[in-house]
This record gives sequence, structure tokens and C-alpha cells, in this order.
Amino acid sequence: MNEPTRQPGLPLRTGRGIVTLMAALPLVLAGFVIGYGTGVDRAHTTETVPESWRGGEGTVDHSPVAATFTATSVSEPAPDAPTVLPVGQSDDLGISVTHLQFGLDESTVRPDHTAELRMPVALPPDSEGMMLEVSSVRPVDCLCSLTAESAPPYGRVWDAVLVDSTTTEIVFDISGAIDAPGYHGFAITSPDNDSYLELQGTTEEGSGPRLRTISTPAADPSASPPTDPPASPYADPTGEPTPVPTTDSTSGPTSEPTAGPAGPGIPEAGQAQDNLNTCTTGDKLIPTCGALVGAAAGAHTSRPKEQAFLEFEQTVERTQQIYHAYQRGQGQVFPTPEQIALASDPVHPRTLFINWKPRGATWGEIAAGDGDTDAYLDQLAAHINANFDAEFFLTVHHEPENDVIQKAGSGMEASDYAAMFRYVTEYLREAGVDNAVMVMNYMGYLKWVEKPWHDQLYPGDDVVDWIGLSGYGQSLADDGYSDFTEIIDQTTDGTAWPGFYHWVGQTHPTKPMMLAEWGVFHESKYPGHQAAVFKAAKYQLAHYPRLKAIVYFESPNAEGRNSEVHLHQDTLDAYRDLMRSQAFAVTLE
Repeated sequence: MNEPTRQPGLPLRTGRGIVTLMAALPLVLAGFVIGYGTGVDRAHTTETVPESWRGGEGTVDHSPVAATFTATSVSEPAPDAPTVLPVGQSDDLGISVTHLQFGLDESTVRPDHTAELRMPVALPPDSEGMMLEVSSVRPVDCLCSLTAESAPPYGRVWDAVLVDSTTTEIVFDISGAIDAPGYHGFAITSPDNDSYLELQGTTEEGSGPRLRTISTPAADPSASPPTDPPASPYADPTGEPTPVPTTDSTSGPTSEPTAGPAGPGIPEAGQAQDNLNTCTTGDKLIPTCGALVGAAAGAHTSRPKEQAFLEFEQTVERTQQIYHAYQRGQGQVFPTPEQIALASDPVHPRTLFINWKPRGATWGEIAAGDGDTDAYLDQLAAHINANFDAEFFLTVHHEPENDVIQKAGSGMEASDYAAMFRYVTEYLREAGVDNAVMVMNYMGYLKWVEKPWHDQLYPGDDVVDWIGLSGYGQSLADDGYSDFTEIIDQTTDGTAWPGFYHWVGQTHPTKPMMLAEWGVFHESKYPGHQAAVFKAAKYQLAHYPRLKAIVYFESPNAEGRNSEVHLHQDTLDAYRDLMRSQAFAVTLE
């Protein structure tokens, strides 16, 4: 059998050539419409291995205690143990997401282990290069109660793979996901809005999904496994996958599991402390699950921006956790007293997203140590250190593409921008500013991604914490048909550009993604367009588990267009409904 191979330059693996080609399975989806059972409860026998396993290699395949799927076009709860598990977009089901739950304990998994989620394919996609992602989700008492609307918010994305029409088994690397004994839930999604496949469900023969763990024996067999979850859902800052163990993970378990006692066998002590029961922000403001919401209101008007922001919150009936503010030049330090007041409200927890655009020097001059800019950075660092200790988002000269002058000596080349961003970030860090969460904020216009210098803009993983995108409905064509998927993952014919969401997953897989600016413009020719996009966004979020924040840009005059959400009652109702989505049930800490 062939191991998954990596695409050159991409941290993605294909499942091509794994295992023998399976017999074609019928599309057994009728069970989603009729014949529902009561779901799989947790009275499931977890296979354990003999005591002698403690002294040797430990490779164990775990069957799921429950496996099902949700679909946005079906309102009924998820089916009980379906024969196939669909993922992707289809006319009949809408957006399908596969959900799995496993129960693990110390008898089969050691703290030092690697893990794979192995998914046999029943029906491969008919397209090339369909992207699939696996993320942690909160385990639920019964998957039978799941619907697309009630499904738990996505946690960390562990791996992404590319599959095609020859794929027979998909292997996800989920090393790090099993941080303690207990129940663990996973969701398999696809950002592709024109691709669909079916994974094999659980069968009486025991084939189907399995979680394979490869454990290294502990030096002290009596040592207890860790019980604390990692502080951050993106704890690995290296961007590199966990090394593959020397044990041949494509072979079967090295020890034959033996049947354990009834029940999942979870120990009385050392229970998994599930950090997904409540979605909260952790290090670098990354939610453990779900996504943050925010706004920049009153843009391109003379209205006080903080007051416009508060009015926006009242209009949409939802506290916005991110206040996006724009600072220009070196005449004023930030956060301002008004910004600090917003971020310090104990009743309405918020954080700041400061968008600073330096002036008076080129990018190249700033990166070389421009005296005036350095003096301002000294003043800025002293102000932040003395007056604001909470974490906040910061970007430097957002949307730089429009200002690139790709000419030697201009000081405004793409590489000059990357050097400037790095210089400012490192300068502030060295001055003691450790609470600035750095955001690289790209434009959403496709003409820029075709430029040969586009990749040179990125400052580096060590100075970028989040990757942001500015995207707008109808920003590319006033046809009334653009939707949320085009805003976040627009592609164009004739180029190799995969879309921004795909690009982030392929080139920067450890970075959370933010819609740093997004909006939908009102067009008199298409009066229902705004509402249609907001309604679609509530469900299309199912495509994007690595999207961890969306920040709306509301203006009555954004380059001659109006993105306000209250122009029509149906538009406002749709936006309010979007804000009530469970995907945004995050507590800011």
C-alpha cells in the first residue's frame, strides 16, 4: 500500500492509491429521509489490548461510538449509523458534514502517541483536487439529535487533504487531538462548493471509519496521562505536521485488541477535560471553537466611530466582540481613551482591531530604521504598556496590494512591505508589547493574486498570528449572484489561484483566518441580494472551520456603495438571524 504523498510546496496530502479499490457502494441516502433510529448511545464496547501491550509497540484501531452526518437542505435530525457519510455540496442535501465520535482510554492510548483518522471512500468525487478538512468538535450525548443548525461549532482544524476520483481511503493526521482520555468528536468538511463525495459508514463487518493510534510505551507504566487541554487550539506554531512514526502505520494493529468490558472503559480518574463544551478565546485571541464577530461602523462618515459602533450593536441586537478602528500616521497613539473604554466594558466584553497605516516614510525606509517612525514606535509601545494590557488585534498598512510599486529602489516593493511589517512587529515586541496579535490583512480583489510578487508580501509565520481578508459581495461583478462563498473563497477561470480560504489552508495551515472586512452592497437592481447573502452565510459557514472571526464593514458610502444592513427590514432580519448562529457562541476572555 502507498503512503499518502504530499503535493510539492503544499502541506496537503492525497489519499491516492491507499488500499485496494473498494467495490462500488450504492448511494444509500434514503435513510436520511425515513427510518430514523434513536441514535447511537455510549453503551458501546471499546476494544482494549492485553496488559502485555505496555511493553511493546501499541497500534490500535478504534471504531467510532457514533458516525453520522448533517445536511443544510434537510431539517430532520441526523440518521442513525448511515451506510455512507456524505461530505461536500450536492443539489439534494446542500452542504453535508460528516460527524464522528470516539471513546478512548489509557488501555489503548499513551500520552506519547500519534493519531490518524482513516476514512474509506465509498463514492469518490468526480472532480480533481477536492479539499477536505478535519476539525475537533464538542462531543454530544447523541448524534441522533444533530441538525445542520444545531451542530457544535468547529474547533481546531488538524489536517487538510486533497482527494480525487482515484482516492479509496483518506488518512488525516490528527496527532495532538487526543489530549486526554474521554470522548472526542470530529467533523469532516469541504470548502469546495461544487464537489461531493461519500465516505463509508459503519458496517456490521467492522469496516468503515477508524481512529488509529500509535503509542510509544511510557517509561513508567503507572504514569497517568495528561488531563489538561492545551492552552491554545493552535498550539503548534511550527506549521509542520507531526512526524510520522517509524512504525508502519499502514499495516494493521501490532497487537490484536481484545474485547473489553461493557461501556467505553473510560477511567474513573483522569477524565478528558473537554475545552469545547464552552467556546472561549485563548492565546492570540483564537477561539477554542466557533468564531468571533465584529464591525467597523460609520465608515467614510464624520460620525464618531465609537458611537456608530454602539448604534450598530443596537441595530443588529448583538454585542460585537471586535471593534475595528483605523489609525493613520504618527500623530496619535493608540488605543485611544474611547477605544479603551469600549474594550473595558465588563457587561459587553470586546477586543480591539487596530488598523494602523504609517505615513511619512516608505516601507523600505521604515524597515531600515526611519528615525521618525522609530520615535513614534517608542512612544506607542510606552503608551500600550502603561495603559492597555489586554490582547488586541493589530495590522500594519492593511490591504498593501494597492500600494505596491514593484520597481527597484521605490521602497514600496512587495518585499519591502514584508520587511516593514516584520520590523514594526519585532520593534514593538522588543519594547515589551506582548499583547498585540498581528494580522496580515490582504485585499479580496483577484487581480492582485495574479501578480508575480503576491507571495512576497507575506512577512513570515513568526510575525503573523492571523491571516485576514477583505472581501465584499458584488465587489467583482454587479450581477446580483455573489454569495458568502465568493466573498471568502473567490476563484477565477484561467488561473491556478485556489481561492483565499483554500490558499490559507494550503500555505499557512496553522494560522486562523479572519474576514477582517466584509460587506454586501445594496443594489437597487437586486433589492433582495443583501438578505440572500446573509441568509446563505448562516449555512455556508459550514464550509469553513478555520474561519475564526468575521468583521463587518458598514458604510453608506464605500466608494459610492452602501453596505448598511438596515436599509430593508428583510435584510436586517437576515443579518440579525446570522448573528444568532451557534457558530458565534464564543465567550471573549
